[in-house]
This record gives sequence, structure tokens and C-alpha cells, in this order.
Amino acid sequence: MRKRDSEWLAWIGWGCLALCVLFGISGIAHAGPLQREEVLSLPALGETASVAKDSAGDGFFGKVWKGLTDEAHLRVGYGVVEWAMDVTRESDGATARLVQRDNSAIFIGYGSKPSFFKDTNFGYTFMVDYVDFDMTKQSIPGDQFADLGTEVSGYMVYAVPTLYYQWGEHRNTGRFVRLGVGVGVGAARFSGTVRLSTGEVIQTAKRSYEPRLAVSNFLEARWNQFGLTVSYASPRVYGDGYDIRVADFSANLGYLFYF
Repeated sequence: MRKRDSEWLAWIGWGCLALCVLFGISGIAHAGPLQREEVLSLPALGETASVAKDSAGDGFFGKVWKGLTDEAHLRVGYGVVEWAMDVTRESDGATARLVQRDNSAIFIGYGSKPSFFKDTNFGYTFMVDYVDFDMTKQSIPGDQFADLGTEVSGYMVYAVPTLYYQWGEHRNTGRFVRLGVGVGVGAARFSGTVRLSTGEVIQTAKRSYEPRLAVSNFLEARWNQFGLTVSYASPRVYGDGYDIRVADFSANLGYLFYF
């Protein structure tokens, strides 16, 4: 297995572990009273098989799976994305800005069950998104962009708990508009060349999945299983004497697969 693949699997593994702990603790916290009630109300002999089956489904992994899939969804979309990468060399302050403008991209995301605060329109959910990029232009004086023979390609993944305000129906397969903002963790993996403000061309790369603070906000319009999403995300990346910020602004139309 290649190093890139092993690091990617490690990142997924840590994410799955965190989700398991999150949903597992939540499920166990609500399981105590239910289990005591089952002890006080012994099933009849003919109901033993049914109770055993239900108990198996109420185990730790059963609760984790239910938490991950109950009213959650996978989203696959296609649209446009604008990327920007700001690079600053810490030793002398030399800078560079690479961009990708109005390029098409495929979007893949996961969203947990949305929850609302009592009877209000305010709610919260957990989102995981992935998108790739290929930046071939750099910023030049006069707020222009030009092809300087440099290129940086890679991808970004971020997991963000989000708070939102929703207009419309309070159900996944409904019709609504949702405006949200969140703070979580994100990581970008990339490699390529950059021309600094000093005129020199350097190699830049980030090959590990070290998570960093990520800010994300989005506007989503949902019509049953179809959704139009406009979003922004920006994790900050550090490495080898450089301060690097990667940000994306995207708009895409997607189809949702509900669990």
C-alpha cells in the first residue's frame, strides 16, 4: 500500500473512532433507564427471541450505527469551485497567492441527523466534506491572475459541527432553506510549485493529514432529495517554515441518499 493511501486510511480511521465515541457515549447515556425497565418487566417465553434480537440491536455498536445512519445522508454533487492558497515564508515574509477560478468539481459529503432546539428554527448537525483542487494561476499586481508556469494540486477534507437557522419544513426529505456556520477540523494535502514575491520558484507540499482548525459556512436550499449548496471553508496549514492558508468557495447541485 502506498504511503498516501495509508495516511488517508489513518485519517478515516481516526474520524470513524471519534464518531463512534460520540454516538456511543450518547447512546449509553440513554440506555440505563431502558435496561432497568427491561429487567423489571420479564418477557414471556414466546417473546424471548424477539427481546434477544432487540437487545442485540441496542448494544454499543448498534447504538453507534443508529447514531451514524438514523436520518443521516450522503450527498454527491457537481458544480463549480474557486480555490485560493496564500503562502507566506516566515523567514523573510515573501508571499504568493495561487488560485483556481470557476472550475468544475465533484463534491462528496456526509451529514448527520439534524436536530432543533425545542420548537425554534435553530438547529445543529455534523458535516463531513471532501473536494479536490488544481491551482494553475497566481495573483499578480493589478488584481489580475496569470499562468506563471506554477501549479499546486491536492484535496481538502473537513469535519465541522454546524449551527443553522432553517426556513421551511423540519424534516430531511422536506423543502427548506438552511443558513449555517460551523467550526471544526480540516486538513489539506497538496504538492506543487509556487513563485514567491521575491521571484524565486519553490516547491511546496503537505503530505500528512495533520488536522487544523477549520471555519465553514453554507447556504442550502433543499427540495426533497435534491439540494443546491453554496459554501465556504478555510483550514490553516503550517509546515517547513511556511504559513499556508487554503480556502474554497463553491456552489453545487447535489442528490442526497438518505439512510
